[in-house]
Amino acid sequence: MSQTETRHLARFAATTTAEQIPNSALMAAQMSLADAIAVMLAASRLGEGCQACADIALISGAGPCVLIGHQERVSAPMAAFANGAMAHAMDFEDTHDHAIAHPHAAAIPAALAISDVRGNVSGDELLAAISISADLVCRIAACFEVNPDDFGWHTTPWLGVFGAATAAGRLLHLDTDQMLDAWSHAMSQMSSFGELKNSPTSHIRAIRDAFAAKAGVMGALMAQRGIKGYSEPLQGGAGFFAAITRNHIAPERLIEGLGERFMGAEVSFKPWPSCRGTHAYIDAALRLSGRIKIDPAQVTHIEVVINQKNKMLCEPRALKIKPDTAINAKFSIPFTTASALSHGHIGLDSFTPEALGEERTLKLSQKVHYRLDETIPLRDVTRGRLTLHLGDQIYEEQIIHALGHPLTPLTQETFRSKFDDCLAHAGLLWDKPQCERLWTGLWGIRSSPDVRELTHLLQG
Repeated sequence: MSQTETRHLARFAATTTAEQIPNSALMAAQMSLADAIAVMLAASRLGEGCQACADIALISGAGPCVLIGHQERVSAPMAAFANGAMAHAMDFEDTHDHAIAHPHAAAIPAALAISDVRGNVSGDELLAAISISADLVCRIAACFEVNPDDFGWHTTPWLGVFGAATAAGRLLHLDTDQMLDAWSHAMSQMSSFGELKNSPTSHIRAIRDAFAAKAGVMGALMAQRGIKGYSEPLQGGAGFFAAITRNHIAPERLIEGLGERFMGAEVSFKPWPSCRGTHAYIDAALRLSGRIKIDPAQVTHIEVVINQKNKMLCEPRALKIKPDTAINAKFSIPFTTASALSHGHIGLDSFTPEALGEERTLKLSQKVHYRLDETIPLRDVTRGRLTLHLGDQIYEEQIIHALGHPLTPLTQETFRSKFDDCLAHAGLLWDKPQCERLWTGLWGIRSSPDVRELTHLLQG
């Protein structure tokens, strides 16, 4: 295996300027930034485990970096830690469906932290860092030819650590060698085990990106100070790919179209706050509930057709039909499908303790059974079919690209509604003028000479 792809990536990450990035990619990064900030604000109140992470950041001492949804400021690593916890806790952040990656969840908290600590980071500079780091994460994820989860890993936050280190490293003006060092130091602090799938009471699934964001910031700061890392952190004989995939990768995908195709611009924006693998079934359920009158009492059987990757969203069955926490409910095809059929919508309020205990939804959830279709490719996580048996009638809905995919995008109105709903659930009170100022600030970020104008708004 050639050892040049890793260095090629590092050089691209370190030297590409905002002017070399297509306008479409920068605009997509701006949309991802707006989406991420809204989701983090909602998690500042609703995210399981997030307040504890914020408390830890606060007792670690004051600093120059925004702690989203709080009045206080903390150090760069701890801001990345606490904000990273919020980035995924609602399971509402964007995702690259085919790569099976959340490319912005760790990178954006890291980029905001370094923007605050460095100062005078322009809006375009921030968006370039976000765009390049997301592209890197997606390229790494897309080159896997096996599922690393089969080897005991939980891959998504593992990937995020490289995005966080890249975003932070760019804003610290690291050169090619230092970028390799930053990746080395970041991955040395990071590990993400699949055991969380066997631990239903764990909060790690919710706050997982806290660790990646903090490690990325620390890695970049260490590299800036001359601490040397590995020469080949990705493709070395005992590097990332060797550990995660046993070197079962397609290395050409790492650099194919590099500089022309920015994969971070291909993300799906979630219309519903749950695992992206549930969205085909929510989409199908909402289409059916909009087309026919559904009496849950008359439903006799619900079949969902899934691929191998989404089996984890249906098992263990006892936990999936009656989840005991919000994050478990968000990772349940039976519960989310039943809730969508029962109520005709899914939102942030669909995962409150009251919603988790609602008898009508739980009775319907028990009627959801899955059938594994091994012909559905592993990466087609938003493809699925739902069959509803209602009395003597059978209704079926098939989804190829769930709502939010680039081929089935959210409308601008829906995107703004999501933004407003997230702010309405934030820890600090956001009135209408404050919401409008933040919205305007986000969409005007490219003309901002200093991103601290934006981070100042994030404290309410």
